[in-house]
Amino acid sequence: MEEHFFHLHQDGLDYSHFTLSKEESQHCIKSLRGKEGDVIWLLDGLGTAYEGIIAQINGPSVSGTIKQRYPNYGESEFEIHIAIGLIKGNRMDLVLEKVTELGVKSIQPILLDRCVKNKLNMERGNRIVVSAAKQSGRCYFPQLMEPIELTRWLENHLDCQKVVCHISGKESLANSFENERKKGCILIGPEGDFSQREVKLMEQSKVKFASLGPRRLRSETAAIMAVSNLNQLMDTAE
Repeated sequence: MEEHFFHLHQDGLDYSHFTLSKEESQHCIKSLRGKEGDVIWLLDGLGTAYEGIIAQINGPSVSGTIKQRYPNYGESEFEIHIAIGLIKGNRMDLVLEKVTELGVKSIQPILLDRCVKNKLNMERGNRIVVSAAKQSGRCYFPQLMEPIELTRWLENHLDCQKVVCHISGKESLANSFENERKKGCILIGPEGDFSQREVKLMEQSKVKFASLGPRRLRSETAAIMAVSNLNQLMDTAE
């Protein structure tokens, strides 16, 4: 049976009953031809999925009962957090979509010296994240944060093992994370690469430099590849 996932806001959950938002109800009724008695899956975005049954379609509103709760549905036992230099338009959209599908816990856009943009449409970005989480059937929606400067990001992650994926890296991603296999913070540069000032700043902050191979990759490609590789690395760790 095909699973259809919907975002269930907390105010739409009452013990064993649910009510979809107007937008999600319309999607259920018009796009998926939902009807009473159908089984649907509900994601609260905070770490729990629910199996529900549509009990009533009242005009534009869909409501029903909760059959079962599934904590940590579609989630890994480890955490990956990504920071990336802000990039243009649909390329940033692609990053948000794909790293969400790949299971990251947070996405931090970084304002760097060579970024061509300095703002992110947060409303649009969060819509992309929620849509990607629903499509991939994960119950935790990654936190998309407002863009910040590199210095602030480094200060906020003093206790996290930080690895920047860069063409100058001598170590592999696996060697860079050594024995750390439960939490990873990775940093990806912007379209114009990091400036020398930023490279020195990261070196001074003990950020490790890892290679993703001999080819120079676009920012969005590097982000997807890094998260994919780190997923495999952490998933196979003992």
